Amino acid sequence: MPGIMSYQLYGSTMKYPDEAFPMLIRNLVPSGLRGFMFAAIAGAVISSLASMLNSASTIFTMDVYNRMFDRSAPQPRLVFLGRLMTIVFVIAACLCAPALDNPKFGGVFQFIQQFQGYIWPGVVAAFLFGMMVPTAPPAAGVAALLAGPMIYGLFQYFAPSVHFLIQVAICFNLILVIMGLITFFRPLAEPRKLPVRSDVDVKTAPEVKLFGAVVLLAVITFIIIFW
Repeated sequence: MPGIMSYQLYGSTMKYPDEAFPMLIRNLVPSGLRGFMFAAIAGAVISSLASMLNSASTIFTMDVYNRMFDRSAPQPRLVFLGRLMTIVFVIAACLCAPALDNPKFGGVFQFIQQFQGYIWPGVVAAFLFGMMVPTAPPAAGVAALLAGPMIYGLFQYFAPSVHFLIQVAICFNLILVIMGLITFFRPLAEPRKLPVRSDVDVKTAPEVKLFGAVVLLAVITFIIIFW
């Protein structure tokens, strides 16, 4: 939403898409509230950074090192390795950060979204297909996770003129086709039922549905106004 609003209000004065939100803050938010906005943004950035570093170090420590190299590793060693990998990832991110200033990336946010195209089409396709098709074999999920980065990478290399969101959509549908073919030729002998947690209430409260509908309606309204 900030991007659409900034484009309509200050489109001729913006050089880069990353200037959209700062320009709204600078021109529309009173001086006394800018500090609060900056604190909120800083908190969100630090929280996201901490969660990503924690996830990356945990994946490397538990899913790579502990599973593939040393299954009997003691807990203190795993904790030390996790902390060490956090430092390594921070240094790697600092070294890669200056490269994001290259104009060919079109801004940091767009680069992040474009890079995520290697990950989420296969992951989302595997989850949705596994939930909706109970006879899907494990091989279909593995194929989705492997085919996603490869198909998207081919689009990035051979069709760079096509917008990356369109590439992601095509990639997602191709992965679904691949999973469907694997399921057609190698289905499970018995449909797999998803586990149901009876000890935890997973029903969505009516208030949550109401607030979700309000937020969705507000987003649609703003898109119509500022399109």
